[in-house]
Amino acid sequence: MHSTEHPETMWGLGLDQASAAFIETAAGPGYALRNLPTDAAAWMRGSEGRTQAAWVPWDVWTSLPKSRRQASIKDDGVRRILLLDEEAELLETEQVLAEGFVTAVRAPLTRFKVRDALLRLREMESLTADLRRKTEEITLERELLVRKSNHLSFLNRVLSRATASLDPATILSKARSDLRFLLPLTALGAAFWTRSDSDPGISAELYMPCLLYPPESEEWQQTLIEGAEQKAGAKVSEYRQVCLTPERNRKPVPGPSAGRMVLLPLSVGGESFGFLALMTDKGLRLARDQVQTLNACVNHLALALRNAFLYRQVKIQADRDGLTKIGNRRSFEERLSSEVARHGRYDQPLSLILVDLDHFKTVNDTHGHPVGDEVLRDMALLLGEGLRGSDYPARYGGEEFVVILPHTSREQAALLAERLRQRVAERVFRTGAKAGLRITVSAGVASLAPGGTPQDLVFLADQALYVAKNSGRNRVVLAEAQGLPRPGEDLAANLDERLDEGLDKDLAAGLDKGQAAGRVDGQGNVLDRAAS
Repeated sequence: MHSTEHPETMWGLGLDQASAAFIETAAGPGYALRNLPTDAAAWMRGSEGRTQAAWVPWDVWTSLPKSRRQASIKDDGVRRILLLDEEAELLETEQVLAEGFVTAVRAPLTRFKVRDALLRLREMESLTADLRRKTEEITLERELLVRKSNHLSFLNRVLSRATASLDPATILSKARSDLRFLLPLTALGAAFWTRSDSDPGISAELYMPCLLYPPESEEWQQTLIEGAEQKAGAKVSEYRQVCLTPERNRKPVPGPSAGRMVLLPLSVGGESFGFLALMTDKGLRLARDQVQTLNACVNHLALALRNAFLYRQVKIQADRDGLTKIGNRRSFEERLSSEVARHGRYDQPLSLILVDLDHFKTVNDTHGHPVGDEVLRDMALLLGEGLRGSDYPARYGGEEFVVILPHTSREQAALLAERLRQRVAERVFRTGAKAGLRITVSAGVASLAPGGTPQDLVFLADQALYVAKNSGRNRVVLAEAQGLPRPGEDLAANLDERLDEGLDKDLAAGLDKGQAAGRVDGQGNVLDRAAS
């Protein structure tokens, strides 16, 4: 705070009287505003080495000659604040900075806006003063100047590259190459953990070098797990490994015992969530400035990695159904579109299963919606059993579920659907604290024909499901790729004949009756042979 006897001078360029008076009043008694006309020969000059503030309206600034604006931008003795009218177009932060302004304030002016802008200037002035003092110190020794400059460039590089991605593995791979400018890095790994309210242990993600022989891989894994348990103060109850992108030389990475391991904790806001594992030469000794730069680098990486994990968590929440924790309809439609596009490029089979819980409304009406929700959650778990990593289950809406099956023929998809139907029929669901509820499901199976669209595939599966539900429920119905007739009893018979023909072809190809299936009494036509 400045003394009222020696107030700090603020400059104004072409301010109207009302704005000038308001800014001076809002700034407080420690400031005095000197408003200059736009045609003043000399204006806004810093005095006695002190950085001063200047308030410039946008229309005044743009009306100045280009040479005058450039000269003003080069004068670091004045920190300019941009004033925007209410009707003025909103400027991007990059444009404001490019014009040499520290910040921008939009009308109408308030005391808070004025004080906040001055506070930003003070922070900038403080940073500038720190940099100036460091520059004065660096000039005393040429070698130190070069090293400091290189370290600052290094931090800028690390920060810009780390914030350019929201993928943890990409951030770590870039950090691995960047850190070699600072120290002789042999390899880099990392471990991150999350805690659960229901589990006293931690769930860990281990990021390891990709090219490892089995003994070295086990050694890296053990080192990262032990480091996570030590720094988190809890046992690792589960973990998954992530392979970092191999380096260009593609040489096998030695184990941690071959060098010196440095574990650098990663924390944001006082909360620790992981660490970096840097493997260097055993006899490495770092200078004081290298240690400081390394710590600053780790702080930048911690923030970037934390943002990446938060982004991933938000994306998972956006792509998952809140009740069942599997994919929602939006993510299903996006995934199906990409799979259909891939199917078109590589001519690979693509199938779809659409499942509906029979008489689910009765469950809600009889046992209540909490029980119905529990049934839906259990159904999602049953749906995920036996699926591959490339398969994609999702909740389509209400009591309907869907599964995308890449590289899966119509017959293989029907086999999976029938197994699911049987598991559901055999399952005794819980109703509150007691077990005893039994339900059944109906399913429609379809496979994408050449040139088909996502809408075609969903339509075929939906029509097959319609037939299954109108043919007695608790069954699986297959749709032909070329389409379905109008739903009805004739349609069910038509599908039965098509399935029988397909099974006859299987038997003719050499499959025995244990590999092919016919009619299941009371269950409609299903396919129950081993997937080829």
